[in-house]
Order: sequence, then structure tokens, then C-alpha cells
Amino acid sequence: MSILSADHLTLGYRRGAAVVRDLVLDVARGEIVTLVGPNGSGKSTILRALARLMRPQGGTVYLNGRAIHRTSTRRVAQQLAILPQNPVAPDDLTIRDLVARGRFARQAWWRASGTHDRDVIAWALEATGLIDLSDRRLNTLSGGERQRAWIALALAQEPQVLLLDEPTTFLDISHQLEVMGLLQKLNEENGLSIVMVLHDLNQAARFSHRLVALRRGDVYAAGPPACVLTETMLREVFQVEGVLGRDPITDTPIFTPVQSVRGLNGHRNGHDGTG
Repeated sequence: MSILSADHLTLGYRRGAAVVRDLVLDVARGEIVTLVGPNGSGKSTILRALARLMRPQGGTVYLNGRAIHRTSTRRVAQQLAILPQNPVAPDDLTIRDLVARGRFARQAWWRASGTHDRDVIAWALEATGLIDLSDRRLNTLSGGERQRAWIALALAQEPQVLLLDEPTTFLDISHQLEVMGLLQKLNEENGLSIVMVLHDLNQAARFSHRLVALRRGDVYAAGPPACVLTETMLREVFQVEGVLGRDPITDTPIFTPVQSVRGLNGHRNGHDGTG
């Protein structure tokens, strides 16, 4: 059984046209699935629906076989965590204070933190390499440290599924690899199922079991990176001409962009018009 699935999901905002149409998506336990596509293709909207942050216009999201909108918020938070693009918290919080907030979904309002809560917080800090920085305040952290702190918060919920919206945005390449390596480790060692949105196609191919390529709200292709990341897909989905090679370390596809199709067409049109 899939741990998370979308059954013919249609998504939109207010009374406008649908952003995503008839989406079918299944995430297996222990799988890393990455949504890729140009801006406006529906990636973040899908992530919000999978997290029960928006109600679909049609179709159903299932979490562990149960309709997510028929599951209590507390129960969902015990099974699924989401890290949005720009999470916000008071800068004077320490890392430990932030991570402790991840226990709220598992604590009764009348009960103080217990031994298990403290053990989980310590594990989340250790897993993200923050145990020695746990008393640092958020406003003193680097971008990579801050992102790891938010991931530790999500881990403190003890979720089975982690959703991330562009987790490497605004990070330099060193911190990007640090975060992606951490996610891969959590998947391999703890069986954490991950669904994320990435813009970097090479990172998506390297760190994912499956890619879902979206074009104008529809699934263009889904499957292993080597099957999805093709020159035809790049041209038809991203409007880019490019060359594909193989990563010498992971043997996953590597994409080298050459020319925007839009720019190429514009250049040709301009040349034809003047000649």
C-alpha cells in the first residue's frame, strides 16, 4: 500500500481555473519522489494539497490509506511533516526551542514534556548534526544550519512522510549538498518517505528514486530519473535545449543546458524578419 497518494486530484484557488488537473500520484514507503517543472506548473500547489493545507476541488489525498481530510489535524501531524519554502520563527529562539515545537502534535495539552520527548529532540538534533549547536539562536545561524534546524523540527514530529518545498533555495552549493545528503541519509537509515519540490534537475536526478515532471498542471512523465530526464522532456516541459550525460559517481543523468527554446525561436524569428 502507498503511504501517500493522490487519487484524481484537481486543485485550484477560489473560482479560478484549475491549477492541477486529475493528478494521480502514489508514494511508496521509503521512497524519495521529486516534483519538477517550470514555474506555475503546480508543484507547490500539489505539495500543499498533500499536506492537507488546501482542500481539493476534486479527488482525494490518502495518507496511510485514509482520506486525509477525514483525519484530524493532530493525527495528520503525527504522520506527516511539511517544510515550506520560507518558514518563519522568532529569531531569538534557540535551535533546541525550535525543535521542541515539533513535539506539540504528540503531547497532550495537560502533560509536560517527558523522557521520550527529550529523547526524540536529542535524536533529531543528532541526526541533523546540530547537537553541539543546540543553544545557538536562529539569528546566528548560517543558511545551511538554519535549514537543518527546520528539518530537525520536522523530525521531532516523528513523521513517516516529509514534504519539502525547494529545501535548497538560497543556499550555496556546499550547503545544498549538505541538506540533500542529510535527506538521503534520513531516507536510507530511517526509512523516511520524502516528497519534495526541486528546481535543480541534476540534484533531483541524483537524490530521488522517482521524478514527476509537471507541465501546466498535468503530469508529463513520471518514473525513474533516467526515464524522465530526457532531451525531449527538457524541450517540451522546460523549453530548453540541452545535452544529457551520466554522473561518473552515481550514474544518474546530468543535464547541461545549451539554449532556451524561447530564446532560440525569438532569435530565429528576429533573423527571418530582418533577412
